[in-house]
Amino acid sequence: MPRILFLLFIAFLVYLLFRGFFRARVKDDKPADALPKAEDMVQCSRCAVNMPRSEAREEGGKLVCLNNPQCKP
Repeated sequence: MPRILFLLFIAFLVYLLFRGFFRARVKDDKPADALPKAEDMVQCSRCAVNMPRSEAREEGGKLVCLNNPQCKP
């Protein structure tokens, strides 16, 4: 009986070793360029909604909503 428990304990240690090894390899494989780039947030000068700069347009030097039907001039 003690021999079986010892073998189970050794198998468990081997499992933990390989699990940690493969987790470390998976984390290292992700390139830094795969992360999304952050975008500047701007505020509409008409309705005061915050939005990404790509969803805004410039009118008379002020940023306004590009496709917001509820933002009226």
